[in-house]
Amino acid sequence: MAQPRIPFRRLATLTTLAALPPTIVLGVLALMSRLDWHVAVGSVAISILMLGWMVRRGLGDVYRILEFSETLARDGEGDLPAQDMSGLFPEFTEAVTRLQQAWGRDRGLLDARANSAETILESLPQPLVLLNENRQIVRATAGANQLFGDTAVGRDFSSLIRAPKILEAVDDVLAGAGDQLIEFDIEFPSVRSINAQIQRLSAPAADGSVLVITLFDVTEIKMVQKMRTDFVANASHELRTPLSVLSGSIKTLQGPARGDLEGQKKFLDMMEQHTTRMTRLIDDLLSLSRIELNAGMVPEGTVDLYAVLSNIVVMLEVPAGRRNVTIELQPGLGIRHITGDEVEISQLFQNLLDNAVKYSNENTTVSIGLRETVRPVSAGRDKEVEYLEVSVSDEGAGIPAEHIPRLTERFYRVDTARSREMGGTGLGLAIVKHIVGRHRGILDIQSVEGQGTTFTVFLPVSSEKTA
Repeated sequence: MAQPRIPFRRLATLTTLAALPPTIVLGVLALMSRLDWHVAVGSVAISILMLGWMVRRGLGDVYRILEFSETLARDGEGDLPAQDMSGLFPEFTEAVTRLQQAWGRDRGLLDARANSAETILESLPQPLVLLNENRQIVRATAGANQLFGDTAVGRDFSSLIRAPKILEAVDDVLAGAGDQLIEFDIEFPSVRSINAQIQRLSAPAADGSVLVITLFDVTEIKMVQKMRTDFVANASHELRTPLSVLSGSIKTLQGPARGDLEGQKKFLDMMEQHTTRMTRLIDDLLSLSRIELNAGMVPEGTVDLYAVLSNIVVMLEVPAGRRNVTIELQPGLGIRHITGDEVEISQLFQNLLDNAVKYSNENTTVSIGLRETVRPVSAGRDKEVEYLEVSVSDEGAGIPAEHIPRLTERFYRVDTARSREMGGTGLGLAIVKHIVGRHRGILDIQSVEGQGTTFTVFLPVSSEKTA
């Protein structure tokens, strides 16, 4: 059994103190001639050797416990098997064994909790970055990686975000300023608006973290606010013009055109035209509001898609005939159902076909294709869903590529004058987008200038399939 290193001075001191009482007793007995001096000296020598051996053994146990404690304090781990004790003090053996067991149990629990906390922190979808005193990244969540890309540990925070406003705020907080809440914009990897809350920890963490930066992507919130503001402005503008025409016409009829029958007919026609325009606009606004209100509710009814398309084709035969436009509904799947709201599905395809007829060149054909297809639920997933694919193709002038991403915005028009001349409200495709979204479908727009445009709608097939 290896002996721990024991200071000689301490061993000699303790041995001397332990041997002093018997040495005094033996000396007194020798002085009183009750014990031979040779026997007394021999006895003292034997006592000193035996006591030295016992003291060394006892001190060995004490120093083993000290070494064990120092190992725990320094490395967090201790290796002192109970059989390494001398056996002079059984209590030491039991105490060390219990200490080892308790420490191993608690250490395992602490390690598990620490690993769990690290896993949870790194998996958080909320962008969060921890920095040390040198403004270096100590840790970052999955949300931060998704927002900024590489957030490797040890990088300077400025290599992650090159926005002077937040860098200045971080430096201020590191220098001793209070917590800060700021807003800034980034342009890479995409243009985003970010709110950042910068907080200093009350004490440095074990990994060196002293600063927590919580980031909130408010791009969509600001876009919604802008869309709402634009919507109010556009709606007001759309209503202002017909109201002005109505107001002017009424004043004219009450004044200069009071006795002018031809003038009265002209102004009454104008009033009817703009009243119809306002009515159509208000109807579309109400439809859009109703669809948005029910956006989170998946329709539960079933719709015979071929029958709906056939009815719309019949309804549009007259306006299509005026421009000599032929509507062809290609025979496809026969009776097939989708899960949906029949009124909204009818409105969706009526808007698409009405636009196709209006914007087609004269003496052309609008084609409606209907087929079954399978598409993945979303990018990167293996699960696929069965859809009915409906395509509406015209032979019009086509749409420039830069306009296609914004076609479904409210009041967005490629040709404002022509749209208004044809009675468009600028809300038709916005309604189409929201109906498709509510039915958990997909809308795709393809267009080639000079050749025409194709709107394709994918709608999930109903579980109630009918041949």
